[in-house]
Amino acid sequence: TPTPTPTPTPTPTPTLTPPAPPWAPSVPYTVPGYHIFNGRQWLTTCETYSQTTRCRTEIWATTVTRNANGSFVRQQGWAFNNLTYLPYMTRAQWANNPLGHAGTWKDSSGRDWQTVCDTPATGRGACRTSVRATVYSATPRPGGGYTFGQSTQWVFNNMVLFRNP
Repeated sequence: TPTPTPTPTPTPTPTLTPPAPPWAPSVPYTVPGYHIFNGRQWLTTCETYSQTTRCRTEIWATTVTRNANGSFVRQQGWAFNNLTYLPYMTRAQWANNPLGHAGTWKDSSGRDWQTVCDTPATGRGACRTSVRATVYSATPRPGGGYTFGQSTQWVFNNMVLFRNP
C-alpha cells in the first residue's frame, strides 16, 4: 500500500484595510498664502491657536454694508470667508469647546451659534459652526442699479478638523 503524501494547502492571506491617508493641507482653506481657486482669489493666513493651528481665509468679493445714514454701499475687497482649525487635537480635546461638538448656544454678546458634526457637509471627523447674522444683499435691476435687501440668516463661520486618536 502506498504511503499517502501530504498535499500542501495554501495559507490564506489576510485582507488588510489600508490606513486612512494622513491629513494634508489643501487650497484654499488650510494652505497659507494667496491662491486662485475655482476662478476666485483667496488669501489664507495661519497661526498657532491653543494646541492647534487656526487658519483664516478671506476671499476677494463684493460686499454690501450700511453706512452711518442707513444707505446701502457695495464695495469690493477682501472679505472674511471662514476659520479652519487644523487636525492637531482630538475630538476629546475639543469636548469642552462648543465648536467641537453638536449643539446651539448664545455667546456673551447674545449672538446665536449652531455647530453640526460628522454631516455630509463636514465629512467624518469634523464640525462646522454657523452664526445667526444680519445679511445685506444687492440684486441687479434690469434697467441698472440694485435692489438692496436685509435678512437674518445662518452664516458659516468656522470648521474644526479632528485628529484621529
